[in-house]
Amino acid sequence: MYNFKKKIININNCYIMFVKKLISIYNKNEIYKLFFILFSHILKCNFNDIYYFFLIKKKINIKKYNFLIKSINKLLYKFPIQYIIKYTYFLNTKIYLNKNIFIPRQETEELVSYIINDKNNIKNNINKKLNIIDICTGSGCIAINIKKKLYNSNIYLLDYSNKILLKAKKNFYYNKIKCNNIKFIKFNILNKKKKYNKLLKKLPFFDIIISNPPYISYKMYYKYINKNIIYEPYKSIFVLYNDDIIFYKKIMFYFYKKKLNKNGILYFEITKKIKKKINIFLKKKFINDYFFFKKDINNNYRILKIIKNKI
Repeated sequence: MYNFKKKIININNCYIMFVKKLISIYNKNEIYKLFFILFSHILKCNFNDIYYFFLIKKKINIKKYNFLIKSINKLLYKFPIQYIIKYTYFLNTKIYLNKNIFIPRQETEELVSYIINDKNNIKNNINKKLNIIDICTGSGCIAINIKKKLYNSNIYLLDYSNKILLKAKKNFYYNKIKCNNIKFIKFNILNKKKKYNKLLKKLPFFDIIISNPPYISYKMYYKYINKNIIYEPYKSIFVLYNDDIIFYKKIMFYFYKKKLNKNGILYFEITKKIKKKINIFLKKKFINDYFFFKKDINNNYRILKIIKNKI
């Protein structure tokens, strides 16, 4: 079937093989999407070009074919396609990844789109120099898209690992966003009070706080064992404590309570499984603040917005 002597192979045959190899693991729609993502990377083109390549039966060389085979072998074990090609797109922004970085999700795109279009901040403050912090920044995808809109603002990115912060910093450079007024801070949210006191003395007061922290209990790990999420950094996904909203509590008690300006806004990404716990916590500890929960496109509670001292 394949002409190895000339070291070229037909893209149509590649697709047939791709389907045969993966049909027992993925459904047809998933296979179709994976193939187009992979070949847009291999051929350095967009999806529309691939349709044309099918028509002309475009051939690829043995080097590209070998990369395809290696990718198929990884996909058979549900290894994330984003880690294979080492990048993803987030709100049309190319975000580079490695095994230390949690893969940005569509739900987080909804969070950022909501923040960008919220009349309480960006639409009314496009030319102002605000102080904004992205806590648990990961790839930096949230901060990058916020910086594109609020280009005059001071942006702070916080995460627990230098490796993670380095990749976030590189993503700013990859997207040609100058790192003026941008600071990268290594800090573990689960640190004790003494370390928080040292950090908070160095930080300014913020107008906007954004965070998408870990919120899946470690007790749920085995429910995810057959999903590709197990290849992603454990600490960025699972809460290693009995309290699965501990990150939210820490951020509220320290960053929100002590470092957010009056009428400043905090945006959290949440999940419906922890909504009730967070709701009870806020009503007990932050009774003078306005907050509400917003559903995502799938009708699941996904966004929490809190305005300080609004009531």
